[in-house]
Amino acid sequence: MSEVHKRFSPARLPLFLVLALLPCLLSNSCASSRLARNAYAARGLSQAAEVSYQFLVYQDLLRQDRKEEAAVILAGLAASHPSPDLAVELANLYWGQNDREKATETLENARKAFPGSRQIVFYLANAYQMRRLNDQAIKVLETFLASHAADESAIQELASLCIDSGRHKEAAELLGRIPEANRDATVSYLMAKAANGAGHNKEAIRYLRAAVAQDAGLMVAWAELAGLLETEGDLKGAQEAYQRMLTLGEESPEVRAKLVRLAILQKNPTKAIALLKDGQTGKSQYLDAMSALVEAGYPKQAKQVLDLLQAAEPSSPDLPFYKAVLAYEGDKNPKAAMNVLAQVAPDNPNYDKSLTFRIQIASDIGDLPTARTLVREARERFPDRREFAGMEAALKDKSGDSAGAAKTLEEALVTWPDDLDLLYRYGVVLEKLKRRAEAKAVMERIVAKDAGHPDALNYLGYSLAEEGQDLDRALTMIDKALEKEPDNPFFLDSKAWALYRLKRMDEALATIEKAIAHKVKDAIIWEHYGDIAAAAGHKATAQKAYRSALELGSETPGAVKKKLEAL
Repeated sequence: MSEVHKRFSPARLPLFLVLALLPCLLSNSCASSRLARNAYAARGLSQAAEVSYQFLVYQDLLRQDRKEEAAVILAGLAASHPSPDLAVELANLYWGQNDREKATETLENARKAFPGSRQIVFYLANAYQMRRLNDQAIKVLETFLASHAADESAIQELASLCIDSGRHKEAAELLGRIPEANRDATVSYLMAKAANGAGHNKEAIRYLRAAVAQDAGLMVAWAELAGLLETEGDLKGAQEAYQRMLTLGEESPEVRAKLVRLAILQKNPTKAIALLKDGQTGKSQYLDAMSALVEAGYPKQAKQVLDLLQAAEPSSPDLPFYKAVLAYEGDKNPKAAMNVLAQVAPDNPNYDKSLTFRIQIASDIGDLPTARTLVREARERFPDRREFAGMEAALKDKSGDSAGAAKTLEEALVTWPDDLDLLYRYGVVLEKLKRRAEAKAVMERIVAKDAGHPDALNYLGYSLAEEGQDLDRALTMIDKALEKEPDNPFFLDSKAWALYRLKRMDEALATIEKAIAHKVKDAIIWEHYGDIAAAAGHKATAQKAYRSALELGSETPGAVKKKLEAL
């Protein structure tokens, strides 16, 4: 990539200050008074000497941090002796003063005066890009290329902008104009980005291999290559790419963490631990490795990683929580996890975390009395913590006391009226209490505060679909929820049900099958699958779905049996 993307950084100003010191070092005097005394002498200077003199005055003012006066001097100099260099210098000064519009205007005027200046064009395009005005930046470069069609640097800049703007096909066509013999590592990398953006991963991999072959030190290309190879399932190839980055000196915790995860995916936990020991490893990398090892079924090796973390941070107050997680998730031993957490003293700064985790575990294993005792302690010790109010309500609801849960949430919402988590919990409890109109009003309130709240959107969309009302709006809301969580089986079920109500059976069937593919154990989803399959004429599939709904404990077994008998 061209260095043009760095040219408007405020970090350029220190360079000006260094330059301003040079005449001081040569003359042992840099005082503005001396410059003033010599001002008359400038009148007799040649044009080139006068430009140099005024530029020194400008630099001296910068050195004194008199930027506004410096800008006046430089603006006058740029007006009386216009040149691309002075225009860029003035634009840089305005940009450093955070006057981005004036910087851009300066460059636009310079482009009119020097239409063939690549320097001005690149600076101007970059100014628009940094102002997030990509369309204007693209137009600037397109105009330049209209009269400089063979300018390969401009082609690269425009292609890069197109890639950033999601216009990958245009970027690929532009880069294709560069003769193959002239395509360096940067061009190959850009071609890979364009191909990847267009969904052509294998082509992108080919270009990335070309890029690293041309420039082995192009780390961004190695990283992209490794990521794409992993996406394509070539774990060995991805591992080799990351390993090459380490060999080339890119010793970063992130690269090593990628190698650790790949080793675990390839069922080689021993190598994963060796990688953690042999390099720069921070707390987050240890935790990622522990999580990956537990997920992959290697609790013993996860404990070894915990030992490494404990050796690195022996006084960390978080260690009991990591031990508890390993006991609970790795060893499937909730009692051991509870015992570890019980050792956290009340004066520990993380005692609230201990209570939270213990409440969660007790609730998960069905020890509701212990969970209630802990939540009571939590609310007494931390009355300003809203999450404990939510936990108390959840426990009441789980115990069958939905009315009590609603009351707890109503009281909490007096203190925290805009808390979306509490509001959503309240809406769900109201639904359970058959107070649907109130529940919908709460969910609408949530969406009014957060238009992208996926759970509230799904609730409202499904409710409309269930009632057969405003089905287009229902589908729109569910689709919006799926934008946030595209693989959520409950959201997919909601969409399938809305499509079913709209009598779009083929789409409904394809969508409900996506939900079922997640191996959900929800009787309602399976019943919906039966209804949709039956309507689409798939009798055997519908029978299987209804039987699954009954096996999963349908709340309306009689109705499901009737549907099954009717097939």
